Amino acid sequence: MLTNAIYPFVAVVGQEQLKKALQIALVNQKAGGLLIGGEKGTAKSTLVRAAKEIIGTQKIVDLPLNATEDMLFGSIDIEYAVSKGERRFLPGILSRATGNILYIDEANLLRQELLTAVLDANASGINQVERDGISFTHSVSYTVIGTMNPEEGVLPGHILDRFGMYVDAQSEKDVVIRTEIIRRSLACGFDIQSFRNSYFNETEKLAAKIALARSIVEEIEVSEAMMQLAAQMCAQAFCAGHRAEIYLLEAAKAIAALAERNYVLPKDVEEAAMFVLPHRMRKPPEQQQENPEQQEEEQPDENEQQNQDENEDNDEDSKESPLAPPPFDDNEDDGDEEDNSDDDENQDDDKEKEEQSPDNDKNQLAPEEQIADIDKNFKLPKMVLDLGKDRNVRRGSGKRSTTKTDLKQGRYVRAEMPKIKVEDLAFDATIRAAAPFQRLREDNGCALNIKSEDLRQKVREKRIGNTFLFAVDASGSMGARERMRAVKGAIFYMLQEAYQKRDRVGMVAFRRQKAELLLPITRSVDLAQKCLAEMPTGGKTPLADGLLTALVTLGMLNKKDSELEPILILVTDGRANAIEEKSGDPVESALKMAEKIRKAKITSVVIDTETDFIKLGVAKAVAKAMGATYYSLRSLSQEQILRIVRNLDV
Repeated sequence: MLTNAIYPFVAVVGQEQLKKALQIALVNQKAGGLLIGGEKGTAKSTLVRAAKEIIGTQKIVDLPLNATEDMLFGSIDIEYAVSKGERRFLPGILSRATGNILYIDEANLLRQELLTAVLDANASGINQVERDGISFTHSVSYTVIGTMNPEEGVLPGHILDRFGMYVDAQSEKDVVIRTEIIRRSLACGFDIQSFRNSYFNETEKLAAKIALARSIVEEIEVSEAMMQLAAQMCAQAFCAGHRAEIYLLEAAKAIAALAERNYVLPKDVEEAAMFVLPHRMRKPPEQQQENPEQQEEEQPDENEQQNQDENEDNDEDSKESPLAPPPFDDNEDDGDEEDNSDDDENQDDDKEKEEQSPDNDKNQLAPEEQIADIDKNFKLPKMVLDLGKDRNVRRGSGKRSTTKTDLKQGRYVRAEMPKIKVEDLAFDATIRAAAPFQRLREDNGCALNIKSEDLRQKVREKRIGNTFLFAVDASGSMGARERMRAVKGAIFYMLQEAYQKRDRVGMVAFRRQKAELLLPITRSVDLAQKCLAEMPTGGKTPLADGLLTALVTLGMLNKKDSELEPILILVTDGRANAIEEKSGDPVESALKMAEKIRKAKITSVVIDTETDFIKLGVAKAVAKAMGATYYSLRSLSQEQILRIVRNLDV
């Protein structure tokens, strides 16, 4: 009879892949553990906690998100130090997890350095602690199972690779299955003990199956053919490193053990690949030209043809002026546009003057210009906006980046020696620092004699929003092959995420002979989407001027509020062919401006929209000069596997 209040493992409806992956992880620790992703309410945590009843004497040890380093790895035994005046090691969570299951709920919200250390310690089998005057090493071995909701944050690729398997838990779409989920949930809530007892026999049967598989998994043979099959599958998936092959075969051994076989079949490897490869798949390397010299010979012809086309555009551009920024309704903003009311009035005055001038068609689209629709079905991986942890001390609110804060709020992550007066005392760390010296200090009638050198300051972290400035190439070359439609879809996707994370956004567009600030930095994502929808394409590509305008805009923003963390997102095909000066190379000017952005230490992302057969690679060179993260728009839109794991490095 089942006597606790855990929802039975076998009672969960659907999620068959997740159940199988959990069984593999429980049978064979060498399979590398399991990371479960998916939206909320898909039984991720329910199944992990329910596994307690099918793993025999093993325990599930929770790793809380607010765990500090001393709680996790171990530290000085304060009670012993105070009473005996000697340092002794007090084991932490990793010690308790040895031989058991280490469960990390919302693993994507755990500090990345802690998560990396947990995975490293398990891989090496050693936990080495050197802190608080303690130097201690002990063996550790546990199975890591983590859950995460990608909507709340993502994990970088190097951490994902440490998990042997990944499963994406999706909501059930079938009405019959959803109805059965409701029925069982209501039955469990009405009489949980009777509900659990009704699944007792199935639970015992599954527990016996897992126990048997554990006992034979080490004896399972892997033939040379299966090794070659695993290597071939990982090579075809372009997996980095060789962890994938090892985890793939270990998972296949667990599948064979669950089938009560002492050998691995191809179908075992194929099934294991569904769990081991999805978060490791990478795009194939770009095909190189068979004859580089031929490419160099063809490239000038391409450039000449491009220049001819753009000279024709330029002849028409000389008769037209850049499109004026679309009018904004100040009532739609939440206050950030108030500071620009004077600018709006000046723009209105300029507009009236233009209407009175002979060239009163300046605000009309030129014949070669067009306004592309927004591809609202475009899916962009969230890793583009995964910015990591900010190491500076900042204030603010939001839901994106983790940053240090000097406010007495946020998560307490560790303690440090105070540089100035202690304002946020780390009481636990202070006691640990003072405990070993109690027998050496004079008795002043206090239970604990603490001196100023024992005091420790809390280090806190919190999440804040970011400021995104989109620098968008709106030249004529962007209008080819519905390229601008995909670009607008990518930006629209990022704007939706910016709204969820409480970010601020701005937009610079560059086309014809100049760049212009279409949207000053604002919290109104609606304004940004409106501005994006009305953005036309046409004319030349003044890439250098676009970068200059972005740099000036972010520089002024930094002077106004130095605690902000601005991010520049450049979207371009890199075909620079316009420059403000009469003489000079447009590409060289763009690279020089990119260097200035790098020296300004502005976090930046470059999305390359170049899709021509012969690629100039200017956008990639600009990204390198900027020190920016580089992505190709074509690869992002084609790799549908990234919908499963939204933070895979490409």
